[in-house]
Amino acid sequence: MVKAQMISKRAVVNGLTLHYVTVGSGPAVLCLHGWPQNHREFVPIFEAFSGRYRFIAPDLRGYADSDKPHADYMPATIAKDLLELADVEKVDRFHILSHDLGGPPSVALAYMAGRRALSLATIETPFFGLDYEAYVDPRVPYWHLSMHANMDIALFLIEGREEQYLRHFFRDFAYNPNAISEEELQRYVMQMKQPGNLRASLNHYAFIDEKAAQLAEFARTKLPIPTMGWGGRRSFGTHCFDSARALSERAEGGVIEECGHWVFEEKADFICDQLGQFWDKSARM
Repeated sequence: MVKAQMISKRAVVNGLTLHYVTVGSGPAVLCLHGWPQNHREFVPIFEAFSGRYRFIAPDLRGYADSDKPHADYMPATIAKDLLELADVEKVDRFHILSHDLGGPPSVALAYMAGRRALSLATIETPFFGLDYEAYVDPRVPYWHLSMHANMDIALFLIEGREEQYLRHFFRDFAYNPNAISEEELQRYVMQMKQPGNLRASLNHYAFIDEKAAQLAEFARTKLPIPTMGWGGRRSFGTHCFDSARALSERAEGGVIEECGHWVFEEKADFICDQLGQFWDKSARM
């Protein structure tokens, strides 16, 4: 792998300013990160593919150096942010890559983009609002989803303790507790201490019932594009692939052994190999 050159940019989209980076050249990939990270979680992907793909990776609304509005964090709204960002970058067609809570808006984006979407890859994503045999709402096994959605309590408990909480969060949801380097941990701690970041980022957990209803409406029809879902054995397990199959007739993926939630850091070689094959096949379809 080579060190990827990230170019920082800002753009006004959908009524707010997003900070984002562009990396590499080739077919475009829109990247949607999860909590409590930002565009940097995709660095292992950038380094593996910057010679073959062009990545557009924003800090989503509510995070890091993007605007932090007090309302409207629904999946379709965030998807519209990404569609307008693609327009700014003059990108017509694109692959979609997401992790964690970047997943729900990535699903909305795949539906809303129509023919512009080439594929959807969701890694360690909680899928809300689906209805298939053996489906379990992610709030059942994951205590923090409901706690974070209760924003007043979450703010009260986390504020001033950001480093202790994130250190626990990155270790507790990993198979390899040292997968996130100390340098990266401190970057995310600094981000979470920025004015408004904790409050705004927790909005991605708020109103899960309403978000689930919106996603259920999208899921009334199958996605026409190739869809991939991978989960770590120590984390979401089969949930991601099962949900991908419920959304698309052209689904693939599975469970990553000896892996937790932080797939890009814990199993970079494995997920890069899978993404490379998936994107190559999707381009030929």
